[in-house]
Amino acid sequence: MPVSVTSGHTADSALAADPAQVAAARHAFSSPERVPLTAQEQAALAGHAEPPLRHEGLKLARWTFGQGPRVVFVHGWNSRGAHGLGFVAPLVEAGFSVTLFDLPGHGDSTGHVCSVVHAGRALRALLADAGTAHGVIGHSMGSAASLLAFAHGGAVTRSVHLAGPSSLTPMVKGLARAHGLGPADAAAFAGWVEGFIGTRIALVDLDRLQHGLVHPGLILHDPEDRTVPFAASEALHDAWPASQLERTAGLGHRRLLADAAVIARSVAFISQGRTA
Repeated sequence: MPVSVTSGHTADSALAADPAQVAAARHAFSSPERVPLTAQEQAALAGHAEPPLRHEGLKLARWTFGQGPRVVFVHGWNSRGAHGLGFVAPLVEAGFSVTLFDLPGHGDSTGHVCSVVHAGRALRALLADAGTAHGVIGHSMGSAASLLAFAHGGAVTRSVHLAGPSSLTPMVKGLARAHGLGPADAAAFAGWVEGFIGTRIALVDLDRLQHGLVHPGLILHDPEDRTVPFAASEALHDAWPASQLERTAGLGHRRLLADAAVIARSVAFISQGRTA
């Protein structure tokens, strides 16, 4: 509740945001943009579609390649499953099957809204539907969604985390700052976020998720990433005794997905834990 001052204005009225700024922050948090498939991606996916996964009234598009223990790729915000195609052939050659899927409101999946919490629930549903999964490779929000899924019963043998945030609180605060919200509007925005995701923001922070990190993990991140700070991966590594943190160079936030060395390192790490 705003603090009153003698002038009759609230203490932070000078910092009050334009309603359009608040609306823009809400939209940025909840409403992803659909990225169309390229012709090359469409050709690569052809013949590999599975029946959509029915989840919370939505239909989640998914594709599976190869035979063997399953590895699931989880894409990031404003992305789609096809952006993990670079991992498919090396993983299949290593004896794995690979599932790509589009998160709610992304790609070919239905729905219009998403968040890391929605994404975590979707991944958990996919893992439950698959029965067993050997590994997960998550990029950006997909990495954070994986942490949430692991904390709520999603079990894998190994996972790879590419340039991902590790706690929701700094993400919400950063979004408020980016949209110029003053203290009162930032607090109201945080309250709106909690209503939207259906839980407290603090419950999606690393200290409330780390109990799910019981398997070996590989964390890859460029210290020069301008989208997700490298500190998020450092915090994840510090909280995860069975993890390895490795720095990439010159790849920023998205170029990891197409980098041959990142792909090879990820496949090698996933393969180390293979038992069948």
